[in-house]
Amino acid sequence: MLAMAAFPLGLIGAFFVLREPMEPLTHEVLANAKQLWDSSGVRSYDLSYQMHGSYYEVVVRDGIVTSATVNGQPVRTAEIRAYAIDGLFDMLALELDNLDNPAGPFAGSSGSVLMRVRFHDQLGYVERYLRGSGGVGRSVSLEQLVFTKVP
Repeated sequence: MLAMAAFPLGLIGAFFVLREPMEPLTHEVLANAKQLWDSSGVRSYDLSYQMHGSYYEVVVRDGIVTSATVNGQPVRTAEIRAYAIDGLFDMLALELDNLDNPAGPFAGSSGSVLMRVRFHDQLGYVERYLRGSGGVGRSVSLEQLVFTKVP
């Protein structure tokens, strides 16, 4: 009976992953997007996104995060950079490292972990990321809501 319940959930998950153009997240795809982002020269921007059910707003000026909030509350961390575009690239790299690590969080189930991503085609920043794990119960989604380049 549990398997029967998992089947519709798998179909729903597949629908959300496949409803728009996204590609598998690989080290090469990530490196290409990061190179595009680095070469864009964007150093000042406002950013908002949703991840893990929370709403993030980030202000970056001259490459430095000047403010970051989660659900309207200021973040309390020394690693405020983690909330900016470069930090999101680091998060995606960690996701791939975890997938490749035989002792990592996906150990024994890496074949059932689906990682799909869409990067901005001109600037390279992540617009959308989805990770689903069949049977593992660990999923994540990141969706850019607003990205505004500031002169």
